[in-house]
Amino acid sequence: MNNREYINELNSELKQLKDEDLIPAFFLMEMYIEFDSFRDFHKELDRDFMQKFIQRLNTIKELSEIRKAILDYYSDKYWECIDDYLREIENFRFDLKNRGRDLSKYKTDKRLLAFALNYYDNKFNRREKTINYIDNNFYRLLFIIFCHPDYSQSKTTLDRIEENYSQLINQHSIHFEKNDNYDFYRWAKKYMDDQEKYRSRKYSPTTDEEYKMTVNIIFDKIFDDNEDIYSSLKEKLSNAWYQKKYREKNKGKKPCHYTLTKRTQEALHILAFKLNTTEDKVIEKLVNEYYVNNCVDNLGNSLY
Repeated sequence: MNNREYINELNSELKQLKDEDLIPAFFLMEMYIEFDSFRDFHKELDRDFMQKFIQRLNTIKELSEIRKAILDYYSDKYWECIDDYLREIENFRFDLKNRGRDLSKYKTDKRLLAFALNYYDNKFNRREKTINYIDNNFYRLLFIIFCHPDYSQSKTTLDRIEENYSQLINQHSIHFEKNDNYDFYRWAKKYMDDQEKYRSRKYSPTTDEEYKMTVNIIFDKIFDDNEDIYSSLKEKLSNAWYQKKYREKNKGKKPCHYTLTKRTQEALHILAFKLNTTEDKVIEKLVNEYYVNNCVDNLGNSLY
């Protein structure tokens, strides 16, 4: 075959690949450009090469653009180069363990995608952390499951991730059910941005739904990492929101003054938070309960 025939064959092969397959196809091409070979495709991530590859990948807006990039590169190469590349494409079509898997849910469910990426990030060594510089989260996942030396050879890892995520959603479909409104989510993002422990600044939501999604993603990560820390940070944020709403509700009102010890005042504040009411209502409730239990007879008549 002449070069044109090889290019036509390459074009045909690329059209048969799913868009998701184009990430490893692009990785192979960039590897050939860098090393003039397809060396150790699944054996090692070279740091210098990864930096160059990620810079190039971050310019890709749509996966379909990769087909044109590959064709443009090989259009003026000798037929032997094209033939070698076609052979590598054929190999990974059979070798990649996660190929053929339905990945559409990772595109539509941003919480699932973020949960999966957090799982992998917790497993990465220092060298592998370079992968996190891939801007597009879905591209990053595709790179991990198709090009990472270990995870490209494992089908069970994604199975485990999906099982863990299902358990999380069953337990916490929404992390703040009592405060499930857009005002809360916008306030919560700003509050967390001022608290380093939440690690929320890397997220940049713009719509109400994105704010809600972001808060849930952050607490998915915290819950998956450490349930004790999750409980503590969740309660701290809920308490701060309660205090904000309480101040707004009572702004301009003349407060009732009670002479209470510091410990009792703290206990009153906690009770109000737990009961989701005001401190005045807590005092009223406690006084009435004590009065009924200690100051009236069985018929409800006052003893005094």
